[in-house]
Amino acid sequence: MRIQADNPSPMTLDGTNSYVLDSAGGSTALLIDPGPELAEHRSALLAAVGDRDLRGIILTHQHADHSEMLGSIEAWAPEVPVHAVLERFARHSEPVHDGQRISFGSAAEDVVEVIATPGHTADSISVLHGTTLYSGDTVLGRGTTVITHPEGSVGDYLNSLETLRSLVSVGRIETIEPAHGPRIENPAAVLDYYRTHRAERIEQVRQALAAGASGAEEVRDIVYRDVPDNVREAALQIVRAQLEYVSAD
Repeated sequence: MRIQADNPSPMTLDGTNSYVLDSAGGSTALLIDPGPELAEHRSALLAAVGDRDLRGIILTHQHADHSEMLGSIEAWAPEVPVHAVLERFARHSEPVHDGQRISFGSAAEDVVEVIATPGHTADSISVLHGTTLYSGDTVLGRGTTVITHPEGSVGDYLNSLETLRSLVSVGRIETIEPAHGPRIENPAAVLDYYRTHRAERIEQVRQALAAGASGAEEVRDIVYRDVPDNVREAALQIVRAQLEYVSAD
């Protein structure tokens, strides 16, 4: 079940998607990304869980539109473990790691696997349940992902795209449920586009530097000159991450 928060913006698209996974027996559940601290959103989450036993919460990464609701967790899920990469978010649980399996029911299919997908942020993970990947902000249902700076890394992000594309190739991922935007039914095509798009942007940054651009703002104004004003600061973050990558490369 997808529960979309009412927090639309240029960065969150239509809003942040939270997901409730129901166990095979229907008596337990798992929550992925509680989302922003909004009373209506909390009510919708609790209604989606209903009378099921909420066995755990998984946080795909640190950003507030995904994690803010954890600030009031004592009021709505006081004993529920929170699984997260960063220790400050993990609760009744050790920080998660790549390949970790988290059970939320008694059936064999009531388990998810943590896939480390850093890049958007260093702590970004995706969650694989069956052949559906819950991608957080690593892959969006519309547009492309911002690589934040200094939390994110272009190199890590490129590696994460390769990891996901490999999982698609061997049939482990058939559908992607992103934290923003609609379901992705053609993950191979989307991931291929993401890789091509990122390579093109990196090359544009290199060309801007070769032409004499100096500093992130000058590069941003060349490479991202057509972006709307309301995402210019996000473009600046991307450029800073790209410059760090190009410099290291």
